[in-house]
Amino acid sequence: MALAGIFRQADSDAVEEKSDNIQADVWRTNQEYRTYRNQSNGSMVMVQTSTHTFHVDLEKLADCSEYFKALSHSCMRETSEQLVHLDHVPSIVFHNLLQFCFLQQFCISEDLLGEHLRVSTYLLASGFTNRLLIALSQVLTEHTCLGYLQLAEELCSEELQETVLTYLSKYLLERSHLCQGLDPHLKTKLLRLRSKGTPHLCCLRKENLTSRNDPETDAARKLFRLEEDQDYRKWSSLTDLPFCADKWCFTTAVLYNYLYLIGGYRHRVKKGYEFKMASFRYNPFTNQWVSTAPLIKHRRHFSAAVCEGRIFAVGGWYLDSLVTPDSSTGVYTAVERYDPWKDTWEFVSSLPLTDFQFSLSLSHDSPLTTSLGHCLYVLGNIQRTGEKLVLRYDTRQDCWCELLPTLTRSSADLPILNFLGAANSQLVVIGGNNSETMLTSFCVDSHKWGRIRAMERTTLIGQGTILHNEVYMSGMKDNSVIKLNLHSLSLCPLPSLPVTTCYESLFHLYF
Repeated sequence: MALAGIFRQADSDAVEEKSDNIQADVWRTNQEYRTYRNQSNGSMVMVQTSTHTFHVDLEKLADCSEYFKALSHSCMRETSEQLVHLDHVPSIVFHNLLQFCFLQQFCISEDLLGEHLRVSTYLLASGFTNRLLIALSQVLTEHTCLGYLQLAEELCSEELQETVLTYLSKYLLERSHLCQGLDPHLKTKLLRLRSKGTPHLCCLRKENLTSRNDPETDAARKLFRLEEDQDYRKWSSLTDLPFCADKWCFTTAVLYNYLYLIGGYRHRVKKGYEFKMASFRYNPFTNQWVSTAPLIKHRRHFSAAVCEGRIFAVGGWYLDSLVTPDSSTGVYTAVERYDPWKDTWEFVSSLPLTDFQFSLSLSHDSPLTTSLGHCLYVLGNIQRTGEKLVLRYDTRQDCWCELLPTLTRSSADLPILNFLGAANSQLVVIGGNNSETMLTSFCVDSHKWGRIRAMERTTLIGQGTILHNEVYMSGMKDNSVIKLNLHSLSLCPLPSLPVTTCYESLFHLYF
């Protein structure tokens, strides 16, 4: 079976030349070191490679290579003559294959991995290929990855392609110049690889208004992850938040398994303090933060939602205003959209708050916003009437519309709104009053509100998240984090945070 279509003679010669400096030469001059027997003393076969002939136990070699297994069961001349011609295979590569298969030895330099993968893939030596891919995964760089991706296409090797794409997915936005030029189907695979495995619940304090630097503030300026084992669950600190300040106000968003921290913090200037607009991106695969473009408008307590590969900043009010909002404070109508590939914000169509205003709250972001399909959904309390109104933004058409009917006071006494999420093609709404907490839903297709379901009175605060029909939010009692099952409405307390709950954000990341 000829290999001329896969191996170039020039490559073969280059491999032989490079190997002189890295490989012991005993096997080149001593036939005994080119003889590989198995304990069963099976039939031997000669394999002629580019410059040397090897004597190999065919049965053992067949266990390591589907190519030789097929050969051993065939009636081809090579089998009867016990001579296999692999003249296009570099001898050093075949030698290293035999060393691995017979002696479990693996010592291959980085610059020879490609040629070894060519041979191993052709010979269908899966064990050797897997070991080569492990070695490759440890030495891939932004300068070599595209070359190996091209090699994967040439060899039709899904395993090699996955190895390279796994590397690229780890640095999706850090190496965006490499990823953006890929074919759409490869981009889709990249995004899927960034969300592979089990998501972990994470938490950070999104707002801190304590005007002092003390151990409590330092302890709260961290990103926490819930560690879950069969025997215990506890929160552990992953990393410090990427700024040093005693006051901050941020909103979080997770896009492509990157955590975005968007808002600002107080810093000292010549005449006292001012809030500095800032945004950061956290990569859970590298445990590193980088600065990203800040918002255009100075916002506090705004909502952020991810839709169609973009982050949308909705609502909020002026960031420097640290006092409780009063009747003169209004929700920003300007909406901003973030492009992660360009690291830029731009304005899109504004909230249609023309003849009414949404109420503001210090217990959650205003107005509550989530995404479903290619649309954003915004829920707010109309100040004048107390009705709950859903607004829909079509990201493809860049337009807003009202989804009627509203939820009136007579239908549900919900002066307080805590959470808006999406599950099973419906919006999930959690709110309440002074005596009970309630949950309802809104079908975006039929424009119908679901029944009002009461549950145990629970004080919820901050920015929650939803996963597999369970809502996660922080509570005010005992530094608690609550898990709410949407079917049974059962509340399950998670381990207490190692810091006092104040105004937390919960989200899931893959590590």
